[in-house]
Amino acid sequence: MHKCEYAEVIIDLVSNAVDRPFHYSIPPRLQDELKAGMQVTVPLGSRRCQGYVLRLLKKTDVEALRDIISITDPKPLLTAEQLALAHWIALHYYCRLIDALHAMVPALFRKEKRPKKAQVIEASETAAEADLKRAPAQQKAVDILLKDGPLPLNSLALRGVKSATIRVLKNKGLVRAVDARQGRIQAEKPIPATKPHLLREEQAGCFTQISAALESSKAQRMLLHGVTASGKTEIYMQSITRCLEKERTALVMVPEISLTPQMIEHFEGRFPGLVAVLHSRLTPAEKSRQWQAVLDGEARVVLGARSAVFAPLVSIGLIIIDEEHETTYKQEDAPRYHARDVAWWRARYNRAVLLLGSATPSLESFFRAAEGDTILLSMKERVTPTQLPPVAVVDMRRELKEGHRHIFSRPLLEELDGVLERDEQALLFINRRGFAGFVLCRECGYVVRCPSCDVSMTMHKDRHLMCCHYCAYEEPVPEACPGCSGIKIRYFSAGTQRVEDEVRKLYPSVSLIRMDRDTTTSRKAHNYYYHRFKDRKASILIGTQMIAKGFDFPGVTLVGVVAADTTLNLPDFRAPERTFQLLTQVSGRTARGSAGGKVIVQTYHPTHYSVLAAAGHNYSAFYKQELENRRQLAYPPFSDLLRFLFSAGDENAVFEAAKWFTELLEPFGGAAEILGPAPASLYRIKEQYRVQTILKGKALTGLSPAIKKVIRQYHDRKPPFPVRLTVDFNPLVVL
Repeated sequence: MHKCEYAEVIIDLVSNAVDRPFHYSIPPRLQDELKAGMQVTVPLGSRRCQGYVLRLLKKTDVEALRDIISITDPKPLLTAEQLALAHWIALHYYCRLIDALHAMVPALFRKEKRPKKAQVIEASETAAEADLKRAPAQQKAVDILLKDGPLPLNSLALRGVKSATIRVLKNKGLVRAVDARQGRIQAEKPIPATKPHLLREEQAGCFTQISAALESSKAQRMLLHGVTASGKTEIYMQSITRCLEKERTALVMVPEISLTPQMIEHFEGRFPGLVAVLHSRLTPAEKSRQWQAVLDGEARVVLGARSAVFAPLVSIGLIIIDEEHETTYKQEDAPRYHARDVAWWRARYNRAVLLLGSATPSLESFFRAAEGDTILLSMKERVTPTQLPPVAVVDMRRELKEGHRHIFSRPLLEELDGVLERDEQALLFINRRGFAGFVLCRECGYVVRCPSCDVSMTMHKDRHLMCCHYCAYEEPVPEACPGCSGIKIRYFSAGTQRVEDEVRKLYPSVSLIRMDRDTTTSRKAHNYYYHRFKDRKASILIGTQMIAKGFDFPGVTLVGVVAADTTLNLPDFRAPERTFQLLTQVSGRTARGSAGGKVIVQTYHPTHYSVLAAAGHNYSAFYKQELENRRQLAYPPFSDLLRFLFSAGDENAVFEAAKWFTELLEPFGGAAEILGPAPASLYRIKEQYRVQTILKGKALTGLSPAIKKVIRQYHDRKPPFPVRLTVDFNPLVVL
């Protein structure tokens, strides 16, 4: 049999100039070893570069080929499935092929000349109790490792920890070196084993259909539409058990890292020793160790957030996407994939079942089910002692007219008093962090804005700073108006800090927790706060959308939505859908215990259909109204959107580039509507002006090859525009 003498390689450089395969000769010494998916070192011009072998070739039309220099890793880093998926992502989401491959391989695996057993330092079980008061350098090292470890030595060095300090701690048995590519993340405390629960009638009916789909060994997409606390997680776990019995693997995805501690307890308790965890808060070493466990077949169940969709599982039988409607499943940087679509690709490749679960399915998913493209499974009853909680909508306009100006309405204050008197728990939700959304002068109307972005700045009271949440610019809170020097400075649009501040004033002795992006910067913060509130060490939990879904706290008898209008007022056609989903999800965090619960929704739009539908737990009413609105405007699910965003510091150059590119799109005008070029809603961010053009039409995926040629024309233009072009297929946020 004639051996393959050539290889098609993609260079590991993020550059449009090398976003194409290169052909190389395979030297005789490597012909028996080289396989598709391997990482190799190749010459490119006068330099040596890393690359990935896409396929082996018996012939090539390219002349004067250069040889592959060496194989970086003796085992392929990419499977045939991953290579095929990368090509699909590059075409479907208009990204470079290397961007797609980078999404699939952890950073530590991509390093040239990495040690075969890269080691990291971790704290031992006794480190937290060690008395190191007289050795501050050692105490510092232990504190870092307890908070952010395990870490490589070079990362510790960057934080001021000397290798000699680590040696002393090793001798004391307080730290140890472990293989960065082996082992597993250990839970902070042992997780007790759990047994399957007896399914109720609705659950059993859904499980029977899922089991039949698993037996069929063909790709099927199913939507599990169950109200909050209807027992979806138990169905997930019993379905995974059935999948494992068939000698196949399972992937479970959750929308928020904050949900991971709770889900680890569920799944590790049911499948001890078989679960790998993948999410962005892991250190590179931890992620590599988890990845290796999957590659080695040690982990047969993968649990994680968005990026877990690329886990190197083989023979997948079941993919579960919990809270499938969440926007966090859409990647905002290249490759701008949606995990739900990638999961369906993998399900088809593996002839697996894709199970989408949600109490508030995305309009697109429910529409597919209504059209027959997805099997719909429904659960309308809770498995908890009480059913869905009553929801009271408070008109904040009336509160204001009647002289009540507090951020908490009178009904919410009354309910909050009762909860604390009964020693129960409350959850206060507001989808904005900080103390105030903007700072305004009541004398001249001046609003403090970021000098680099076209947005108002947010006040953070704890640091007495104005912060831009887009570019991180900070400045002191003004004592006088920068516009007129007036002193009538007022703070508007409360955030989580303001809510916390008001709660502390009202209830100074009550223990509370605030969860938002400012308080959860530490890697272990989610886990810490979750267990603290679960163990009833705090009575009130204040937070943004990270607390609105998935959490199961039986002690919570009150949910207060401080401002329901935060998402409703966004200039985005999906704003009503997000409002309905958030209100429904956060309402579902209460009435999970025998004491029942209640929801108070404060709003300035009490008659909006999304607010009324959420208050009535009526998904059907919301779906009908929203679907008709989308139909009239030809928005998804009745069309695809393709957004071309141009950005640069030179305003004229941005408009010129956008106009030139949009003219190239004119041949597609018959198949799609061309909107723009026009300024983006957020016109200036980080000193970059932003202009967009949007293609809107049915089945735009069929135009992908032709549109990619237009994008190539833009990048190859001479002279090039000094303007960045970002392409996003079916963006979930258009701001």
